Amino acid sequence: MTTGTLYIVATPIGTLGDFSPRAKEILSHVSFIACEDTRHSGNLLSHFGIKSQLESLHVHNEKNKSSYLIEKLQNSPNKCAAIITDAGTPCISDPGSLLIAEAHKQGVLIQSIPGPSSMSSALAACGFIQPRSIFSGFLGRTQKEQVEEFNRWKAIAPCIAVFFESPKRLIQSLKNLNEFYLNEEIFICVSREISKKFEEHRTGNIKNVLNYFSNQNEIQGEFVICVNILAEEKKEISIHEAAKEALILVEKGMQLKIACKDIAQKHNLNAKDIYNESIKKS
Repeated sequence: MTTGTLYIVATPIGTLGDFSPRAKEILSHVSFIACEDTRHSGNLLSHFGIKSQLESLHVHNEKNKSSYLIEKLQNSPNKCAAIITDAGTPCISDPGSLLIAEAHKQGVLIQSIPGPSSMSSALAACGFIQPRSIFSGFLGRTQKEQVEEFNRWKAIAPCIAVFFESPKRLIQSLKNLNEFYLNEEIFICVSREISKKFEEHRTGNIKNVLNYFSNQNEIQGEFVICVNILAEEKKEISIHEAAKEALILVEKGMQLKIACKDIAQKHNLNAKDIYNESIKKS
């Protein structure tokens, strides 16, 4: 049994005209709106004549305040509230997930109102085609943390990896990416200021895009980076080489037939041929 409704409402990431009529209608009729910054959101709502009460919900108070807000929603006259973020879709690299989790726990109905999202906009604009994408939010600050994430991307390749970056960290993150893929031709798309006057989508290999931004006098904007990661090419090996691999596994305690089967699957070869070659060598 549901006890109220919590709306997840996307707000403009650039052009105010991107704000949907449905989003305006819902925000005008809810009992209150949870937001990151009441001053920032207050200006947005004032522009559209929305007078609903604001409640602050940010990374520093979300853990302690979520239960209170859900209780407030359930006790409100129309039993509904909304959550917004400073720009874009809430709960994606922004506060809100703990509030949503608490709402589910308390039987509150969740309704997600589609709207602006820098992540989906950047994916649409990059021009890359892969069977899957992975979203990494903001990368870790250290090179070690970033390399760990790059390895996760490689493990599920082919894919498009998407992450956010700040102007201050853009160059260093691109340098780390370039160093990691130094021996591979990887193409990226760096999108900034989506839905704003100076929107830009810069594509090319990592080195060329890095050089472009390194030569900018001042780096400004909010960045979304898409990385086109190709599947690793499997090297073709001979039956002779495959048999060597199988015998190494045998030395480690594996049965020869099982070792030959594993190596055959790994290199798309015939297990019987590998077995026969292995017998000759043993």
